[in-house]
Amino acid sequence: MKRVWSLSLLLVLAAAPQSARKLEVFWIDVEGGAATLIVTPGGESILVDAGWPEERDAQRIRRGVLELAGVRRIDHYITTHWHLDHWGAIGRVAELLPVEAFYGHEFPPDVQEDIVAKMKEAWLKASEGKKRVWVRAGDRLPLQGGQDLEVRFLTSNGAVEGEPAGVPPIRECERHPAAPIDPGENARSVGFLLSYGKFRFLDLGDLTWNVEHRLVCPKNLIGHVDVYQVTHHGWDPSNNPALVGAITPTVAVINNGAKKGGTAKVFRTLKATPSLKDIFQVHRNVETTPADNTAPEFVANDDEDCKGEWIKMSVEPGGTYTIEIPAKGTKRTYRP
Repeated sequence: MKRVWSLSLLLVLAAAPQSARKLEVFWIDVEGGAATLIVTPGGESILVDAGWPEERDAQRIRRGVLELAGVRRIDHYITTHWHLDHWGAIGRVAELLPVEAFYGHEFPPDVQEDIVAKMKEAWLKASEGKKRVWVRAGDRLPLQGGQDLEVRFLTSNGAVEGEPAGVPPIRECERHPAAPIDPGENARSVGFLLSYGKFRFLDLGDLTWNVEHRLVCPKNLIGHVDVYQVTHHGWDPSNNPALVGAITPTVAVINNGAKKGGTAKVFRTLKATPSLKDIFQVHRNVETTPADNTAPEFVANDDEDCKGEWIKMSVEPGGTYTIEIPAKGTKRTYRP
């Protein structure tokens, strides 16, 4: 009789719905490019940018998807903007893994350099026969995660959510004056806010100073964020202190290279932000001093010649989140 009861219990447990997995984010080292992998609690995968046009980056992304995240395909691929360090490897990635849908802003009309034209051709080939979406500010990514999960696009192609059509204004800020107008791709970056219950994560690609300011002035369109992926690899033309102060981040993650991003000026901005508890870096900046890098246990890769270590974040349904660097044994937990 006892054996029958045990078997019945096992059958009931097997039939019961499995608890939802956590929201997970992996910052994959593509050495100064950008590749952020998100896996939703429902198991959908989102890859944001794809690194340089090198086999190294494509293989690191493949490993991130299959081994680290434990999924078999990329459901949504977002190109924040058309610079090679952000989309160069997507053609090769699409040969290694199924990629179901492609998102980005329209191609700029002045694509002339041979290498960029070739990469555009590779992107078109990779996305042929797949879903292609030109993102508009205010759009949402179609996810199967219910009301608690949302990816809301805040910026795209130079436009900010909620702004009227036409030439956007340059708003002056007494403490942080406007920069010269950026006519290039960085200012056109697709940026988004990911919400999961009480938790908020911000990724603005390589968005630059003036457009960042329009996100928080005269109205803060973002609100508080828990984790801020430091914009533009942590470079000076971005990370307007008006924005960083307005979003009051708890944790910052810099997806930088050993000699790309994570500058001393941006570190000063982050350290002057009262809400910020910790800063994580994909790479130590080997060109600045220890004072302008975070503590060694919060750096995934210490040397210029690195193994491609990564940073991982797990978010519980209640919003509590843990960020870890497996190579260092570092693990910190925060409340939303």
